[in-house]
Amino acid sequence: MQCPQCDAENKEGRRFCAKCGAPLAVACKACGFVNEAGDRFCGGCGHDLSKPVTPAESLSPAQAPEPSTPEGERRQATVVFSDLSGYTAMNERLDPEEVQALMSRIKTEAVHIVESHGGIVNQFVGDEVLGLFGIPTAHEDDPRRAVKAALELHELTRRFSPEVEGRIGRPLRMHTGIHTGLVVTSTQDVRDGKIGITGDTVNTAARLKVVAEDDQVLVSPDTRRRIAPFFELKALPAVAMKGKAGAVTPYRVMGETAVETSFEAAEQRGFTPFTGREQELATLNRCLEKALAGQAQFVTVVGEAGVGKSRLLYQFRHGLQRERINVLQGRCQSYGAYTPYLPLIDALRRGLQLGDEDSPEILLEKAVASVKAIDPALERYLPAYLHLLSIPSKEFALPEGLAGEELRRTLQEAYAALTTQSASVKPLVFFLEDWHWADEASNAALAYLLGLIAPYPLLLVVIYRPEYEENWGRHDHHTPLQLAPLDALHGERIVHTVLGADSLPQGFAPLIHERTGGNPFFIEEMCNDLRETGTVRVQQGKAVLTGPLEQLSLPDTVQAVIRSRLDRLDNEHREVLRLASVIGREFSLRILERAFTGRGQILQRLENLKGQELIQQVRVLPEVAYVFKHVLTQVVVYETMLVRNRKVLHRLVGQAIETLYAERMEEHYEVLAHHFLHSDDPEKAIHYLEGAGDKTARYFSLNEARKFYREALDLIDALPAGTGAERQRIDVSVKLASVSWYAPSEEHVRRLETSLKSAERLDDPKRQASTTYWLGRMHYYLGDFAQAQPI
Repeated sequence: MQCPQCDAENKEGRRFCAKCGAPLAVACKACGFVNEAGDRFCGGCGHDLSKPVTPAESLSPAQAPEPSTPEGERRQATVVFSDLSGYTAMNERLDPEEVQALMSRIKTEAVHIVESHGGIVNQFVGDEVLGLFGIPTAHEDDPRRAVKAALELHELTRRFSPEVEGRIGRPLRMHTGIHTGLVVTSTQDVRDGKIGITGDTVNTAARLKVVAEDDQVLVSPDTRRRIAPFFELKALPAVAMKGKAGAVTPYRVMGETAVETSFEAAEQRGFTPFTGREQELATLNRCLEKALAGQAQFVTVVGEAGVGKSRLLYQFRHGLQRERINVLQGRCQSYGAYTPYLPLIDALRRGLQLGDEDSPEILLEKAVASVKAIDPALERYLPAYLHLLSIPSKEFALPEGLAGEELRRTLQEAYAALTTQSASVKPLVFFLEDWHWADEASNAALAYLLGLIAPYPLLLVVIYRPEYEENWGRHDHHTPLQLAPLDALHGERIVHTVLGADSLPQGFAPLIHERTGGNPFFIEEMCNDLRETGTVRVQQGKAVLTGPLEQLSLPDTVQAVIRSRLDRLDNEHREVLRLASVIGREFSLRILERAFTGRGQILQRLENLKGQELIQQVRVLPEVAYVFKHVLTQVVVYETMLVRNRKVLHRLVGQAIETLYAERMEEHYEVLAHHFLHSDDPEKAIHYLEGAGDKTARYFSLNEARKFYREALDLIDALPAGTGAERQRIDVSVKLASVSWYAPSEEHVRRLETSLKSAERLDDPKRQASTTYWLGRMHYYLGDFAQAQPI
């Protein structure tokens, strides 16, 4: 514990600083809230800090899960099982020490390969590698990363094979199975892997590995949907798998395609209409005119993933007059944040027209000729360019001893010289995309370049997400463009196009807009998912729903984007988001603080979450309230929690509402019913569901009343025998019948007949009378007068 007066570290539990004697903050023993020194009552739960904690005030470990998530999470992940063919032959024919040494080298390289693509090697079992992607940190493209890593593992094995294949009589080869889906994580004995994972996803990946032949990488249909544009895939004959109702079609990965980004994949499918960005496009064109007039312009395009940055640049780029302008493009990669100058090297290779298939000799010849063609004076920087491009050359080698800060400065000067001289020859538009993944060296080189471009006919456009913290200083020629989500009208245009429908169901487009927050990529993915799963069908230009609007699911591609952002938060902030997601899309500070069982100041965490644009404050009076900025964020946070932890938090929220609004309980019946229905307290859930039904019945909201009564009856029916709920079942069945005379059904007759038998068995005349009355009325409403008359 740090002293606020002298910053000295003190042991937990001290009330005064051991160094200066200043009072220290006090953690409440009832709820863990950290109070200011001198506070008499807890700011988190109101407990008198001078008094001991009673059992009623304390929370047992079963009631309050740890703030960290040792019990695990529900996550979408990609599981990679790779097995080594030839391992048995090695053990039979080689000395065990030699086998161990070779396997140690393979495992070391395997860990490096998997981790370089953002995954983890969870476990080695003999000759088998188990890799996980999406755990513990998600990326938007985890399935693609997993397949790239698998291909490299296969290449690794082929590279090691010549060392032993002559002596063991066969080559070493990998065979791999990959599947993407829901897993549940948990902590476990380290001998069983770093992270415990269970679920059908693990089993399917393992079975695909068994089906795969030597040097084959097989992926499931679910993984195929996520990687199809980026890899050439070949469908194999369907195979039966244990535990699967139908046969599964494996797909063999034949190699990578030329598609590098999700945007390029979307371009292959065909774009939806360019809409809602006309003003930003006009701004780019105005900046271009200034640049062509010799006034360099620096434009930043900032927006969340999927909001349309790449599409805006595509529209702008395709409107350029290429005969007047040179266009240069460099792109960062999500896995390249630790590769120095990666986006600038990418742009340099494109600008010098260097091909992947070129030999080192041809690369050297092309690079030297292209640089001299721009300006012979650039020849002095050829060693720097060749160094960046990793092209060996004795004639143009870097000077001996050039290293460290001096080398960095030389590379920055060389790149700036090439860029500005290229613009002098012909006006240049230079795009740097996905700059939020830029490495430190590239950031420094960009800052250096920005200080030099002012007098050149150059338009420099840098695209990044809001989480990137720019540090290039103030420039008069800088024009920032902040892309907001699309409004409902422009979002609806995308829905029509993706579904290929002229008309949509009532309320469909607004719901899609609400669920996606107006994010164009999310809108497209959700509509594509609805169409592919058959949830929406288009008949003669009219979109028809095959299920209720409220049950629209969230595509994995959208979840991955959101989850990758959430995984960048530390656990303290995720702890607050989890509780907030249980409260609802909108949540009040009072309820959040009352239900919060973690440690530390909650207000500062909320401010940080506001700064990261995950939540926003929407109200001060009558009480402070916040809202998730996007409903999808709330959905992903909530769905990631284990069900048992959700139940605990729902109960804590319900108890907080009971305490805070004890004088106005009826006002909150519906909310209380929701929280206790999703908790592990069925008795309270039944109580509030019945109360909510009574309340809505008085307002003549009969559909809502029927819903509450049915949910109460379902819970009563699930209670163990002998819990004394029989009378309650009779009463709620009668109430359900009393609000169903506009919507009679055989369900009500069956419930009333069961209730009548119960009332007779209990010898309860009052309940017999009410049940008999409504049973007769229900037969009458159904037109069964013969049954109604004797009753």
